Amino acid sequence: MGDPAEMQLPAGLSSARAGGLSDLIAEITGTRPRALPTLAPALLFADDAVQSRLDMPHASQADILIHDAQSIALDGAFPCDTALAARARRTPKGPLTEFTFTLMNGGSPVASLGTTLRLVPKTDLGAVKPTPFRTGSLTDTEWTGPLTVSQAQTDRYLALSGDANPIHQDVTQAQALGLPAPIVPGLLLLSLIQPAAEAAFPDARLTSLKSRFLAPLCVGDPMRIGLQPRGQSRARAYLIANDDRALAIADLTFQP
Repeated sequence: MGDPAEMQLPAGLSSARAGGLSDLIAEITGTRPRALPTLAPALLFADDAVQSRLDMPHASQADILIHDAQSIALDGAFPCDTALAARARRTPKGPLTEFTFTLMNGGSPVASLGTTLRLVPKTDLGAVKPTPFRTGSLTDTEWTGPLTVSQAQTDRYLALSGDANPIHQDVTQAQALGLPAPIVPGLLLLSLIQPAAEAAFPDARLTSLKSRFLAPLCVGDPMRIGLQPRGQSRARAYLIANDDRALAIADLTFQP
């Protein structure tokens, strides 16, 4: 575990960039988030200027880097168009590399993020056949969808995030990994939860999300979002492919 990397983000997160993510969420789900997308601050960390400071793990000819887990917690309203400071720490754990980020405005924290990346053999990505998820066993769950994400929408997200991973755009590379098409970025999938969450908790603000990715979703394939309230301030979101594969599960918290 290395020392924390300190960095300055003079422009911070632009309102245009955050608005672009809101526009994309609205186009895919049919509902625009009423607040800044909770995952918008994560757009900052795919920038080359930030990644160059983080000692990112590198894939080899035999391996590919995938997103394993993501968390975010906001300390109040997130400021756009504002210079921010960031502190990042990298923790290797075998095939996993965990990154934790703290974003600060004037010395006060405004967001905390956690990202876990995993190196997996390329032969494993298309060969894994997740057990179908028994959605019928879930109680008190409201479902949204089916939703699909097109390649054009994926490309717009990649432009917003700076993500250059060819697995999201290159059909040839996707097929070489045993997949029929490029895959939708995990953070874009998680961003689609927000309209359903805001509808279920109309008087509260989504302030944190902690998720684990379980399987990839190919561009153009349908998926559904199930939201299961767990009290006055918590919920669990299930992202499920049309064949009942679980794509991701996220735990959410809300504040008035």
